[in-house]
Amino acid sequence: MINLLRKNKEKARQFRKDEIPKLKYGMLHSLFGDTEGVSIVMKQIEEILNKKLKVPLKNIYYLIGKSKTKSKRITENELLSTKNETMFLIRKNYPVGFGGESSEKIEETINKAKEAIKKFIRKNRIDVLISHNSSHPVNFISSVALSRYYRDEILQGNRTPKYILWWHDSHLERKDFLNPPRDVENYLLQGVPGPFVEYILFINSLQFKEARKYLKKLDLRDPGFYKRIETNHGVIYNTTDIFIEKFGDLQTDKFNESVDTFMRDFKIESLLGEKELKLSEVLFCLQHTRIIGRKRIDFALKFCYELLEKLRKKGRYKAIYFLISGQDPDKKKKELVRLNKELQKEYGHENLFLVFAEDYYDKTKLTFEEYPKVFAKLKAISTYFSEVEGFGNNLLEVLASGLIPIIYTYPVFKKDISRCDFKLIAFNKFQLNSKRIQEVVNLIFDEDKRRNWVNHNLRVLKKEFNHDLIAVKLVQAITSERGHI
Repeated sequence: MINLLRKNKEKARQFRKDEIPKLKYGMLHSLFGDTEGVSIVMKQIEEILNKKLKVPLKNIYYLIGKSKTKSKRITENELLSTKNETMFLIRKNYPVGFGGESSEKIEETINKAKEAIKKFIRKNRIDVLISHNSSHPVNFISSVALSRYYRDEILQGNRTPKYILWWHDSHLERKDFLNPPRDVENYLLQGVPGPFVEYILFINSLQFKEARKYLKKLDLRDPGFYKRIETNHGVIYNTTDIFIEKFGDLQTDKFNESVDTFMRDFKIESLLGEKELKLSEVLFCLQHTRIIGRKRIDFALKFCYELLEKLRKKGRYKAIYFLISGQDPDKKKKELVRLNKELQKEYGHENLFLVFAEDYYDKTKLTFEEYPKVFAKLKAISTYFSEVEGFGNNLLEVLASGLIPIIYTYPVFKKDISRCDFKLIAFNKFQLNSKRIQEVVNLIFDEDKRRNWVNHNLRVLKKEFNHDLIAVKLVQAITSERGHI
């Protein structure tokens, strides 16, 4: 069917580079304005479109399931949210398959979502649609609905917006979604992401290799699809702003106001007084992620207890203040609190303070993005022991703020990030390696080494991870050959 329609290829609107500022763009995702990586990238894309490619903000629109950012350009629709009733049903039945009433409910929601997408595109006259993670079943409803929108519009001979997929993650990269039953896989092939994608932007170099087998399955439904995507795809690593120019900036008044706000709103003085500690006796440690199992915050806690043991023997630090800056979407907080109590008993002291920034969101004006800057000023360290990441937005933010992270060498780090030769401390196993912990101790006490490492990392970020790289790849995606009308 699709191949027959492709005979009308001359009707497809092919965009030229000089047209880019005049086009209207839509961005589609389940969530926006949160602390997760996709929201960060969406903000970066808007900034690049506006400042680098000269697209007026009034030409950039969003269709979002749930948005914490409010604007006339943002349309919210609960049907696209990962937390709507039908998505809970899908997540529950994903491993065993859909049937009976479940299928009816899923189909009803998909059709309603399809109409919402159609209305959004027509109302805003979208020329280019950038869909985020329509390759992942967490966006099952919106992804299948989007694919059906294209199917129906093409059948009717109507022009559609250029479909660019920003492939952050997929079911191929997450254990919970890896082995769907046949009826679920049929939905995935139909629309997660389905055969109507015209250009895919991957966020690391492993993803296309991992996706080949799956994309070839789509080719069986739409012969020629794989060959087109083989040509029409690119890799855009996550990028970051640079928050300091050099290590010396951390010794100026820069970010002082944010530090003062943090000390006041998080009642640091009160805590220190209660524990009879001086500020100089506390090492601050930032876990700049959400609370998700794959982030391995459990290992970060164990690492910090072992680190504190060595620091106490040095006689300078008597406590660690361990802050997790992100939210708790999977309700894992209680598990970490329980683990912390177990570790307190095991190590025989209570001077590791486990703190959740989420508990202070309504008590402080500090934003998620400010915590790395605050902790860099406090001469902190940062943990990033993720076992799996699409790339590592939060890792880049930490580096760009002047923090030295202690990490686990997850697959994408090994393949794409390690080549950049960042100065950091890396564990290649989830084991408390005494040699690595001693390296952290040495780094904490050696300011010259920290200065050299921070300045080196900033140079790497400016060269390898600046936003200009997004602009180049976006132009390629927007102006690439259309796959359908």
